[in-house]
Amino acid sequence: MTLCPYCGANVERNPGEVVLTCPYCGTAFTVEGGEVGEHLMGRINYSVQQVFENFKSWALRMPETPNDFLEKALFKSYEVRFYPFWVFVFQARVSYAGGYEDLTLPVHVPGHTSMLGTPLEKLRPTLGGKVFYSHRYVVNAGAKLVNPDVGPEDAEKKAVEQAGEMALESLSIRFGGRARLRVESLAVSERKLVHHPVIHATYTYSGREYKFMADASDSRILYAEIPVEAKFRAAAAAGGLASLGLALASLLAARDAPMFAATSLLGFLVVAGVSLSKAFAPTAVVTKSFAS
Repeated sequence: MTLCPYCGANVERNPGEVVLTCPYCGTAFTVEGGEVGEHLMGRINYSVQQVFENFKSWALRMPETPNDFLEKALFKSYEVRFYPFWVFVFQARVSYAGGYEDLTLPVHVPGHTSMLGTPLEKLRPTLGGKVFYSHRYVVNAGAKLVNPDVGPEDAEKKAVEQAGEMALESLSIRFGGRARLRVESLAVSERKLVHHPVIHATYTYSGREYKFMADASDSRILYAEIPVEAKFRAAAAAGGLASLGLALASLLAARDAPMFAATSLLGFLVVAGVSLSKAFAPTAVVTKSFAS
């Protein structure tokens, strides 16, 4: 237990957490008792039922999805988690021959290491529409709060690196690369801790269980497991075998046109590999963000 420096209440601390949120007064503070700064949160704007219906309609855009998906995909369970993001706003000055340009750059740093390597790492919740954090809102929503295990100082170090890259990248096209550009200064004008709601859900189709993840604020699909229709797998297998046959034909023609044959062989093998991998995969996994 850790004492809240503002109201004196006991706050439970899990291993690794470096920033806690008091469930009584709602204040966020570091485990050493330091201030975090402005603490905001996203709102849950879609019910789980709405998100699931949107998800099913979205899934039908995929060629692999069975035609009866709308009727046979059945919702099973869900959990809403509020994930932490450190959001920084940088004022940057980038110089070039003959002048300079001032930029305002928003930078997002995941506040928990479990978010790294997942679609959450690339999620960029905007500050628009955010409200001051309310622990009562989280509790009433039956949601789980994920406290940061990345502190504000460590997050700022990562943000500085990202801001420098963003500043150069934003002007590199106009100046034909980065060679003529130099970051003269980077200054943090804002730092906020933002908790953003994400839905983790499971559903069943033909007796098998699948998962999907969606942004509870705008219903974007962040991650999805989708069953692959048998007809699609059969067509993929046929296409893969046909590509292997064409690859063999290219190999036999190598004597007459070696360069053309080698290029064609590689192309057909790539197509065959992709097609056969789809043929033997009963589940399609989508890890890019899509609007539903």
